[in-house]
Amino acid sequence: MPSRRDFLKYTSIGLTTALTTISCDNNTISQSIADQGTQRTIKVKLGAVSGINSIDVWIPEDLGYFEEVGLSAEVIQFQGGGKMRDALIAGEIDFSAQAPLHVYLSQLKGVPLNVVANRRNLVDTSLVVRSNLQSQIKTVNDLKGKKFSVGEIGSWGWAVSVKYLRQHGLSEKDVEYVQSTNATTYTLLTSGQVDAAVTGAPDLHKLLKEGTVFQLVNALEPETHKKYFGAPEAMTRAWLSHERVTSQNPEAVKRLVAAVNRTFEYMHQTSPEKILDAVEKRFQGANLDAILTGLRTELQQSVPRNASISEAAYLADQQVFMDAGIINKLVPYSQAVFDKYAGHRT
Repeated sequence: MPSRRDFLKYTSIGLTTALTTISCDNNTISQSIADQGTQRTIKVKLGAVSGINSIDVWIPEDLGYFEEVGLSAEVIQFQGGGKMRDALIAGEIDFSAQAPLHVYLSQLKGVPLNVVANRRNLVDTSLVVRSNLQSQIKTVNDLKGKKFSVGEIGSWGWAVSVKYLRQHGLSEKDVEYVQSTNATTYTLLTSGQVDAAVTGAPDLHKLLKEGTVFQLVNALEPETHKKYFGAPEAMTRAWLSHERVTSQNPEAVKRLVAAVNRTFEYMHQTSPEKILDAVEKRFQGANLDAILTGLRTELQQSVPRNASISEAAYLADQQVFMDAGIINKLVPYSQAVFDKYAGHRT
């Protein structure tokens, strides 16, 4: 099984490779005069992954909010966060919708990625256990020696699981990690290959509805979130960009933030059913009931009111990776955040 050291090695290789592909003349942002009026339309390339976690990307694309603010946005889907980050570094895309972890990793390598807008306020994943073990596992301490599913050693989900364990005096060595690389966490739990996992919508709600698991830790509960993450908020997802964009074309950032704010306004003023109707084509073949439940619960609570960036939430998120050993020092807010348009909250 790959170790955390392997993960960090591959991360370093990816960052170094992507960095060497940058050309001073490489800037995918271009501008063209709109057919009507004098406002220029700015062309941008945006990176996102598939699934419910990118619903705040699909909404402005499908409902025309990017166009409303003068952005001609091409959304490119990636299979993983690392490849998306490397594309951002290389100048192949201008913005990416992903975890701020990639800013911390890049900044510590001397690559000037920035957070430019907030996307989430809470850790919205739960620690779940198979229901047939409920009589045996009543607290996190009871997970010692059990099989535990994480997406990948060194990933965000893995770091959150370490946080859960250490709060109860356990370490990552006290459980047997099973990486969900060849099989999904859902499959590993339903087949009984693992005993517990860290997971979120929509799989979480499908598993709960089927009675496969019960929630041992639900970070959406305010006191629980504060207990494990030391703060009422943690910025777990954000819009990222590169210094070449924030310095050379800040207007693109300004317009993206405007579209983000319009999206969050829509999400808080619209019923989950109507939101799903608007973007249903993005989830063909998926369990729509589970996605709808996710919209009613995790997303309802974790989606911010606007794109403003909380310094405390930024630090709380970063501390998760510091504690897990994925990064070896904290990156100051002033170094890694471009909040000129999104706004700053203490």
